[in-house]
Amino acid sequence: MRTLTSSGARRALRLAGGLTAAALVLTACSGEGGSGDGTSGTLRFGLDSDVPNLVTPQNQGSASMMLNSVLHRGLVAYDEDGEIVPALAESWDDEDSQVYTFTLRDGLTFHDGTELTSEDVKATLEHLRDPEAVAKLFPVAEGIESVETPDELTAVVRLAQPDAAFLPYLADVSGAILPSESIGQDEPTYVGAGPFSYVSYEQGTSFTVERFDDYYEDGEPDFDSIEFQILPDQSARDNALLSGSVDMISFVGWSSYEQVENAANLVLDETEGPFMYLQFNTTPDSPFSDPRVRQAVAYAVDRQSVVDSALGGEGAPLWGMPMPESSEFYNEEQADYYEQDLDTARQLLADAGYPDGFSARMLSSSQYDFHQNTALSVQGDLEKIGIELEMNLPDWPTRLQLGADGDYDIAVYGTVGVTNDPAWLDQMLTPAGSQNAPFGYDDPTVGDLLDRGREATDESERKAIYDELGAYVLENAPVIGLAWRSQAYGYVDTIEGFSNIPGFLTFDSGYTLASAVRR
Repeated sequence: MRTLTSSGARRALRLAGGLTAAALVLTACSGEGGSGDGTSGTLRFGLDSDVPNLVTPQNQGSASMMLNSVLHRGLVAYDEDGEIVPALAESWDDEDSQVYTFTLRDGLTFHDGTELTSEDVKATLEHLRDPEAVAKLFPVAEGIESVETPDELTAVVRLAQPDAAFLPYLADVSGAILPSESIGQDEPTYVGAGPFSYVSYEQGTSFTVERFDDYYEDGEPDFDSIEFQILPDQSARDNALLSGSVDMISFVGWSSYEQVENAANLVLDETEGPFMYLQFNTTPDSPFSDPRVRQAVAYAVDRQSVVDSALGGEGAPLWGMPMPESSEFYNEEQADYYEQDLDTARQLLADAGYPDGFSARMLSSSQYDFHQNTALSVQGDLEKIGIELEMNLPDWPTRLQLGADGDYDIAVYGTVGVTNDPAWLDQMLTPAGSQNAPFGYDDPTVGDLLDRGREATDESERKAIYDELGAYVLENAPVIGLAWRSQAYGYVDTIEGFSNIPGFLTFDSGYTLASAVRR
């Protein structure tokens, strides 16, 4: 069975293997939780990467987001349709997108039994705005002017300027509220207030959590425990699902889509939104510090080849700004800005002083086939214009560290927006994005446009600002879009209540494991 989620709603449901559709459509789309009596037993989950040291506020990739989504909760969260819903805060008031008053649920506790109060909210938000924390949400958290705690259940957050993206950012799993005493420590951030609590971790092998009986949502979770089996090899992970060794995986390899879709007892839960792109080391000693060289790369790359060779045809070329069509800020002209033109690429290199090309280091990862194959596809294209790439393809955690350290000239990366609002572009275009962003790139014009876009409250004004930002970014090319990619979870059809949250929010889908049940 294949489920396709797009633009906040399920668009299609295709059944195979002789299954009857009627009952399945109702249950697959219901989102209702279980009985809360632990009748679902243990969920065996094939996880796509190891997370040796979980640091919840930081951007550590999709596997960390899955673990954070079961261990932690923030003030707000996303539901199965990508809508913002109450989490630790039972309600909130918003004054002109600048003053937010959150009222916590009564009786909240962390997994270690300590009380969760507004002081923990204050400590967490102040940590997120600290540049030294390298928090994923820093681009919005830095705008926090003060956090007041008039009582244990109330937190008043005042922003220096209005920020239309503040609440959507807080709903990301990295916005989890942490125990005050644990913030900034070297130990992994395992203690939270989410539906499951930490049990054990064996590096490179497994990560186990169990049901948290004091979770605030009545009747959730229904699973007694989740055993995350760390299966970084794509083929091994797909085979584990197909053979029944696990109940669910993230993510199904594109070459296995048809097998999973046609299996009588499996669901392929697919969405659109993640994308692949190139980032550059823009420090002065790098040839990619010159925008003309980066533009040459943009004109040299065959995006359809990336889709075909790296994504198994499950995607679409990305020729411009990475903004989904479902976003109200989508600009069709900017979406189709580049085209493959090798003559233009060679001329740009010559204009930049490299008529004979040059050699450079390409960073990607062999842990994910599509990352490695994207790098190989780009390598072949750039060779045609005289750029010879030396490949570095380490495991994923090493790739992330090398990216953060700037130990590359050009790199392949994949991501999604934190929200469907263009404010998320700060994670790809400013130093706040850490390994998501081009190393050494800190353009004040980009920063100013991002700030103005968040501060504007009129939607038409915001769109004009983001159109200006898109034009500037395409001209300077600090990153180069390559391809939109399909992203699918696979799981046995006896699991209900889990949802692949649509579009850019697919990596927040672990939120829905709290409401998942086994029928």
